[in-house]
Amino acid sequence: FLGIDRALMATCRALHAFGFVLLLCAPMAAIFSRSGDMASSVSRLGTSILRTNRVASLSRLSRRLHHARLVSAGATISASTPDAKRVLVCIADGSEEIETSGIYDTLIRGGVDARLVKVGGDDKADLKCKMSRGMTFVADSHLDDLSEETEPFDMVVLPGGLPGAQAFASSPRLLSMLKDRKDKGQWYAAICASPAVVLEPNGLLPSKATCFPGLQDKIASQLSNDPSASRVVIDSDSKVVTSQGPGTTMEFGVELLSILVGDEKADEVAKGLLIKRAAVPA
Repeated sequence: FLGIDRALMATCRALHAFGFVLLLCAPMAAIFSRSGDMASSVSRLGTSILRTNRVASLSRLSRRLHHARLVSAGATISASTPDAKRVLVCIADGSEEIETSGIYDTLIRGGVDARLVKVGGDDKADLKCKMSRGMTFVADSHLDDLSEETEPFDMVVLPGGLPGAQAFASSPRLLSMLKDRKDKGQWYAAICASPAVVLEPNGLLPSKATCFPGLQDKIASQLSNDPSASRVVIDSDSKVVTSQGPGTTMEFGVELLSILVGDEKADEVAKGLLIKRAAVPA
């Protein structure tokens, strides 16, 4: 990467010099041309090159400064390793942006190999998802193209948001995967609308859970705990983690890390995110 960066710097310097040369040539072009069109064209070209080169240089400088701020602040982003835990973070049209990005970011910080996987859609080659508030996310792959036999993973996570959660509930492939994980005692997790919209109607909700406060009446009768009492609930017997919504996303993600890579790493990430762990083990 260092060699590439140096080459880009050299190219920018050359373009910068060329832009100045064009600007200096503009008066000469006016002298030898009967009209000012040539001079104007040369001047515009030189100005355009300088402006474009300046934007590229500022963009590169901004990235360097951002990296420097992270390093100086002591922030750490752990790169996943070949033996890292693998997690599927499902998304669909209408999934919640804060929850999706917060879960993904927190897992990455803990060294987990997190993958965004699209659920639903008519075209499997189109991995774009228009989220619940209008942002566009691009998945790494489509759920229908994955196989647990060739690519085993350690957890499946469902962000909330509507109609994203409804898309999850309408996916036979996803429901089959979740039911298989339940039967095998493998971890899965859901936040916000997904516990009530996806897990509860399909027999996947554990006896202790929570969800978005506005939907808690849909799951309360099946629970042995008060769903409003906890921001994150871990049902260790059922191997299911649930949480309430956008404002509990980071805590939710940190508790997923505690399960996947241990409390030490979870505490480290929580400290870097300036949050306190809030899970209630069931």
